Amino acid sequence: MKIGEIAKLSGVSTRTIDYYTNCGLLAVERSEANYRLYPDTVLHTLERIQFLKKQRMSIAEIQEILKAGGMPETEVLMEDVIEEFDCLQRKITRLEEQLKDAPIHVKVQISKALENKMAAITALLALL
Repeated sequence: MKIGEIAKLSGVSTRTIDYYTNCGLLAVERSEANYRLYPDTVLHTLERIQFLKKQRMSIAEIQEILKAGGMPETEVLMEDVIEEFDCLQRKITRLEEQLKDAPIHVKVQISKALENKMAAITALLALL
């Protein structure tokens, strides 16, 4: 794939892709016409880089993780937390649907309980 196509599919600018390439984070080959050609796995690699950057990892740390090939413990843990959070969001949506016709005092009571739970979850996420 060419750099423009990757930028369009990934939402990452060509300048950023070029920077990652120059840092050695992305593998690239040159075509006969001297175009940069990236392997099909580049989109997955870009997703991992973006994820690790959100974890406030440096380029050097990201290089080490990508070279190791496996997923670091924190990346696996974060994926688990995100999956659990998504599941909780779906449950909250279902509860909201069920509560549409509930009396106001019940809605207030449940709303307060949900706020307390969300505050606890937010505090836990801040520790990660």
